[in-house]
Amino acid sequence: MRVALRWGASLLVALGLGLGSARWMLRHGIAEALVRNGAWQTSRETGSPDAGMYIRAQVAVAGLLALNPSEAMYYRAASDDAGHPLTGDCDFVVEGRDPATRWWSLTAYAADNFLIPNSAERYSFSRTTVARETDGGFRIVVSARPHAGNWLPVAPGEPFDLTLRLYNPEPALTADLAGTPLPRITRTGCS
Repeated sequence: MRVALRWGASLLVALGLGLGSARWMLRHGIAEALVRNGAWQTSRETGSPDAGMYIRAQVAVAGLLALNPSEAMYYRAASDDAGHPLTGDCDFVVEGRDPATRWWSLTAYAADNFLIPNSAERYSFSRTTVARETDGGFRIVVSARPHAGNWLPVAPGEPFDLTLRLYNPEPALTADLAGTPLPRITRTGCS
């Protein structure tokens, strides 16, 4: 009876440690595989046949349906350029110029990796839908409060992530994931 209890306890501990460590890896990623570019981070392995089991699991959990890196690059941000977490309690501005790609999109996702429901029914902006500044760049306000122009709604008080998808990136972009110019994310105020 004691042997069975020990085996059972050992099995429960092992199962708990295994599931806990797998969950931690899926949520926090694999630091060695991530490349930082300002507030944005990406992985050379996302969508690649060389991707390890944790990268593949992260893609499956987040629902990216990742394409090969020569076809699409995926950058994700959970904070602004100063390191402030992205939350619906604050307003953020994403501004920049078109990245070196054929097409791009910027989408806000809730903590559960789903689109954020909103009355404007607006979930993203892209190269073809964003209104341009006079210099050709763009400025997108990400906020729970309505704004004129390029406004990307998020839920009040809730954390969110931004995903920047770059389709058909130029070879220079894929060669320098950390140095290619990407939009800046700046917190402009909090309620």
